[in-house]
Amino acid sequence: MILAPNSRFWWIGLFVAIGLLGWSFASDFTAPWTDQIDGNGACWSQSAHNTLAAGIIATAGVPSAFYFGTPPIPPEGFYTHHPPLLSLMLTGMFAIFGEAEWVARLLPIAFSFLGVVLLWLLVKECVNARAATFAAIAFSAMPMELRYGRMVNFEPINLVWMLALLLAWQRWEVDGRRWWPILLAALLCEWTAWLGYLFVLAVCLSAYGLARRNRRVMIGLLVTLPVSLLLFAVQIKLARPDSWHDLSIALHYRMGSVISWPEWFARIGSLLVAHIQPALWILGLLGTVFVIQRRDDRPLRQLGWSASCFFVLSVFYIFFFRNASAIHDYASFYFTVPVAMLAGVGLDAAACWCDRRGNALHLVGTAVTLGILGYLAIVGQRETVGLRRPFRILSDENFEPSQLIPELGHAMRDRFGKDVAIVCNFLPTYGPQLHYYAQHDLLPCVFTADEWTEVIADPQNAPVGGVIWLQDPRAAEIVAKLPPGPQEQIAIRGIPFCFWHPKSGPAPGPR
Repeated sequence: MILAPNSRFWWIGLFVAIGLLGWSFASDFTAPWTDQIDGNGACWSQSAHNTLAAGIIATAGVPSAFYFGTPPIPPEGFYTHHPPLLSLMLTGMFAIFGEAEWVARLLPIAFSFLGVVLLWLLVKECVNARAATFAAIAFSAMPMELRYGRMVNFEPINLVWMLALLLAWQRWEVDGRRWWPILLAALLCEWTAWLGYLFVLAVCLSAYGLARRNRRVMIGLLVTLPVSLLLFAVQIKLARPDSWHDLSIALHYRMGSVISWPEWFARIGSLLVAHIQPALWILGLLGTVFVIQRRDDRPLRQLGWSASCFFVLSVFYIFFFRNASAIHDYASFYFTVPVAMLAGVGLDAAACWCDRRGNALHLVGTAVTLGILGYLAIVGQRETVGLRRPFRILSDENFEPSQLIPELGHAMRDRFGKDVAIVCNFLPTYGPQLHYYAQHDLLPCVFTADEWTEVIADPQNAPVGGVIWLQDPRAAEIVAKLPPGPQEQIAIRGIPFCFWHPKSGPAPGPR
């Protein structure tokens, strides 16, 4: 029967799920770093840029995501708060394909596609191909995945290692031979993001009671944790002598709180509803009930265990790292997996109920289920568009051309000497995007003529250049009080700027 639970027909659903992701990702694939989430892309692209420029030996492979000067990278320029694999992978991509936004985005997008495949395979082996198709489409319909699955950050990449670990575990449970892929996936998790450590620990603790022979693999996984930590500690110490102290400060900050508990619950609740459709939460709850009722079904219990590993990881992270979860909208990214898995189980359980009541109801039930998923996919695409937030550097309210940031940054890069720090009169923060395109140190924004005089006179900032947005009401006074030095007025996308060069700096005009 073509629509039977394990029919080859359901392979089509896997390609539909990948197509949904591709459709959403395509519009932004070659776009510059101008969305609010693109600050991550700019930072990690800069880290890869620095590693290529300085050399892998000089950097010890340690990221330098917030250093926008020229090599050699000073010790304080190294970013030791995260494991290095993302930066190193992006460095390899740039070395092969060249440095460009589409190359950086290709990394998370490719991993998002691979993540759908692994999710489909895991659910298929534990339940059937139909449930796998329902889960894959549900996953690809979530705004959380559609928005952040293309983000150049840890989430889409680490998700693949996590799913690979669980799939390797599932296959080891079946044949009992190849255990090394489990350890390899664990090491990749740990070298990609800190949540990889928590995930491996969650897998070990939850797997302890599943079977006696699990314990040898569990011990192997536990051994990877201190080994990875030790290697990471040595690596960052080579690049930055105070790295351990700096890391402890960052950890303390992320575990702190910038908002009260009521405000935190309200924020996290609104984010979870906005990024994962309420209907999918309900379907996931129904699937959970079905798994609990069928706990004697070993493969189904294995899938429930896999879902629980992701769920426990996500709950622990957002509760105990309140600053991180309150600041980053994507902190709850990994909730997508258990919701998708269990929603697929719930929909398949409904389809099985229809199967037992004859061919007519079987066809109707399948059509209704696919219709529900199609509707959720359309809603998810629409809600994802609504979540996009352009990053602006001049005004919080007025429209800015999408090419303004890269073109202004390139103008800064071409018109100022490599050792010149640049001060601007834009918004309080112009984000890493402008830093990345300018390839210069950008001093904190100042807005009055007196503040400009103080910044320029500070010997710690020398040599200093300036970029003044001339449509700001205070711009004329700033320009009138600038020290002697060449000035150049140019328009970028119809927006006027004045480039002021230090007296000993290069002559105006592109180099």
